[in-house]
Amino acid sequence: MKYLKYKRLLLSFVFGMMTLAATAQISPLDYGLREATTGIERYQALYKAHSEAISRGTTVTYEGITSLEIELPTDFKCIPVGRYTDFGGVVFYVTNRSRHDALFVMNDWGTSVDLPKEMVDGRDFRSVSALADGYKMLILNDKHPWTERQGYGYRVYRKDILLLHNGRGESGTIAPWNTEATKLSASYINIDTAQKVFKGLTLLRSKESTFRTYCLTMNGQYNVLIENVFVSTPRSRMIDDRVFGVYDCMRITFRNVRVAGTYSGYGRWRDYGYAFSMSNVRDARFELVSADGNWGVFGTNNLANTTLISCDINRFDIHCYGRDALLERCTLRQRQTQFSSMYGTVTFDSCRFVDCIPVRIRSSYNAYTPFDIKMLNCTFELTPRHHSLVNVMLLDTAKNSRPELNTKCWPNLQVIGMKVIAPRNVRSLDLFEPTGTLSELSKPVGYLNKVTVKDLQIMRPNGKAADIPCQLSTKEFKTVTELLFTIDN
Repeated sequence: MKYLKYKRLLLSFVFGMMTLAATAQISPLDYGLREATTGIERYQALYKAHSEAISRGTTVTYEGITSLEIELPTDFKCIPVGRYTDFGGVVFYVTNRSRHDALFVMNDWGTSVDLPKEMVDGRDFRSVSALADGYKMLILNDKHPWTERQGYGYRVYRKDILLLHNGRGESGTIAPWNTEATKLSASYINIDTAQKVFKGLTLLRSKESTFRTYCLTMNGQYNVLIENVFVSTPRSRMIDDRVFGVYDCMRITFRNVRVAGTYSGYGRWRDYGYAFSMSNVRDARFELVSADGNWGVFGTNNLANTTLISCDINRFDIHCYGRDALLERCTLRQRQTQFSSMYGTVTFDSCRFVDCIPVRIRSSYNAYTPFDIKMLNCTFELTPRHHSLVNVMLLDTAKNSRPELNTKCWPNLQVIGMKVIAPRNVRSLDLFEPTGTLSELSKPVGYLNKVTVKDLQIMRPNGKAADIPCQLSTKEFKTVTELLFTIDN
């Protein structure tokens, strides 16, 4: 009996040591970083350490490392990061003469599954064996074009993403999928609902770089926190930036993230580039995010239930196909928020608009869909070029090929408790500003039936009351149903 007891204790000790070895943190210092003398060698040490950590199911520690100058070799691979990565405030100074790609990645790819489109809107997938158990993300692709962007020469395709638990959808889609035009393709990803963390780094992109180095790209991720990250970009002629790329993901949070500059040229026509490039993302949340870029900091499609809290940015877009967005205590400067093919409600709560267009409805996607705009307790600082709340960019086009988009819709508008700062060279506050091919105004617009303004204060920059008119629109327009327009106080 004593022998068996001793044997059990010995086995317990051995298994405990094996578990400890498997979970011990890995340091890049032990994978060549301590001996590295070049930027390429330092990159290789990081790649080895992170790859080994994922293989062992453990984490990487940056203890004892404060800054790193790295260079990406011609055959470089994106560095994979696991469930928890805390860089501990390390400053990365990166030179890239190789190719455009991300320094760090989190990637999971879907498995194809055959589904009838009639099943999607009901959100009951229990009859599909691959989807019947556990937590999964169901990724929906519509292979029939949603619309074609006028003047840009490319088609736009809609996507949606659902969270499934034991075969039932816990979230809905942006718009119905059981339509005549829909051509469904689907895939799924098995997920662990525990949170992943990526935090505590500064990425300085060097002036010597001839290719873009993105900070982090994520595909097929659920419940990720990106926190305490700063990315700086020098003035450059490079364009098409995507500092953070988020695709086919759910429940993604950016907290205390700052982006100073992007690769977006010098403002020439179509010199584009973004801090946040996103497509098919549900439940994205941005807290205390400060970002500025020459072109604008958000370039997104297919977003649902997006929240921005206490952010300072120059532009927020859902280019095409989105539902429900909340911006609370945010400051927006010099550009606009921009939407097309939007559904649900866009809410601005206690936001500040500085020399910008609070809402612009983009015409080039030829998709004027029904949604509502609410502005609660906001401040709008007018300028001679920006003194309208909703800019509708008109385009005189044929009907969209999608039956869902045939009717041209403008949003309902509710403005409550807005403080307007009007300098003397601004003569009016306009609620709607139609611009573009104005012949389209001869056609009645759908959905819009109610505009409400309550507790509006208009004052000069010195705080004294300003006597300027608040008018419905800079141009006359018609609506399909009777429009109720009310101003209280």
